[in-house]
Amino acid sequence: MTLQDVNQLLKNANELPPSERLLLASRLIQGVRNELPGGKSPYKWNDAAGLLPYPAFGEDAQAAISRSRQEEDVRRSRTIRDGE
Repeated sequence: MTLQDVNQLLKNANELPPSERLLLASRLIQGVRNELPGGKSPYKWNDAAGLLPYPAFGEDAQAAISRSRQEEDVRRSRTIRDGE
């Protein structure tokens, strides 16, 4: 593709409404990302559903969140206390 071809494409693209130019730009970027090494992941997050047995790390999710919050509260209290 020559520079003249690219300039003609840009000229034509500038005649599109903003929403269509945005769509065009998005599709161009996605196309380039797919061509780059590592640009397109063969997996999606939904593919991971059900891969680990329940409970995955020997702890219920809600229990892990509660424990994490309690640990953070203790850490925060120590920081406040030591800072005063």
